[in-house]
Amino acid sequence: MWAYFKWEFKQFFTNKKNLAVYVILLFLALYFALKVAPFYDPIEKVDVAEMEARYKTREDFIKSVEGRTNVHPAVGYALAIFPRWNEFDKARIEAIGNKDYLKYVEATAEWYKYSDAIIVNSGEIFYNPLYYTYGNDYGHADGHYGYGYTGSRFTGYVEENPELSLELFEERTALQTLQRLLNDYLPIVLFISFIFLSVDIVLKDRRNPSLLKGFPIADWKKLCMKGLVAFIGSILSFVPLCVGFIIIGLQNGFGDLSLPVPIYSHIEKNFANMTMGTFLLKNALFISVWILFFIAIILFLSLIVKAEFINLFVSFIVIAAEWFYSDRGMGAYTDIQNYPTSYVQVGQVITGYKNFIYESLHITYQNGLIIVGSCTLIVMILTLIVSQSKRFKLIA
Repeated sequence: MWAYFKWEFKQFFTNKKNLAVYVILLFLALYFALKVAPFYDPIEKVDVAEMEARYKTREDFIKSVEGRTNVHPAVGYALAIFPRWNEFDKARIEAIGNKDYLKYVEATAEWYKYSDAIIVNSGEIFYNPLYYTYGNDYGHADGHYGYGYTGSRFTGYVEENPELSLELFEERTALQTLQRLLNDYLPIVLFISFIFLSVDIVLKDRRNPSLLKGFPIADWKKLCMKGLVAFIGSILSFVPLCVGFIIIGLQNGFGDLSLPVPIYSHIEKNFANMTMGTFLLKNALFISVWILFFIAIILFLSLIVKAEFINLFVSFIVIAAEWFYSDRGMGAYTDIQNYPTSYVQVGQVITGYKNFIYESLHITYQNGLIIVGSCTLIVMILTLIVSQSKRFKLIA
């Protein structure tokens, strides 16, 4: 067994295709760190000019109608809400000017909570205009989510009291960048990499049939060793990505594992914070289960079909399937939570964003682990059963 494991390990890490995958990941990490990350432009950023303009506009309005009687109800409503709004903006402006970052996060946390409470049910006051760009029909809902997320994040800064900085406020630190990427398309990039690394783990044996017949072990044991090597190789694909992480950390700071990560609850319709360390650990576990799932699929198909194209096609269908059936709010009237393909973007599942956009209670981290884990176990059992048949021997 050990001799066969060493053989598979050597074959995996001398495979030119696998080495190319690692090089491509390194290139992507360098490109992102040097060309993309420095130009990240968050919707919710520290923009003093915008704060001052907003504050001055409201202040001028208050002064222009102050003391009047018999004003329009809309004017009366504005007079009721603007003074407190301006208190928060004034505190934020002064805090940034004095570099009193603790005061800034305290005022900012309250500003977002107050703003969201006013805007969410208003048809005349809107969230940051950037939420409504590109014809976004759900701009108001996205603004509500964005303000709630940011308010919860700044509340976490007040409670945890990390080392505060402008980079931290705009989520530019290395750990926050990693968090944002896990909430975006990094899981898909990783899954595609895992698939390419493992796609020929069985079918490559056709190049050395006589040599492999010299290993007197059962096919199912060989498959276990192949799966283990593919799993190790997939985990090591994070190594080239760490180069980009280090570069971003040197530029904007690395952040802290105690940083708050807002998690949305569809039941309570609000946010609660999770530590960055917990968030990353949950992602690592979920991604590991997905690695096993893709490896199991590839091992099974390699026994049945013996064609790399089919391995790629089926694996990519698993990744892309959600794009064919997803629709905003569909969780309220479908069983979308029962499809393993609904859990591909693991970061969005953990943060509750999937629950928010699908309006579902059930697309959760726990359900995702159960469903994807169960599918993995089923495919593994099928692979074990098929491997016992002489018809599907690894080497004919």
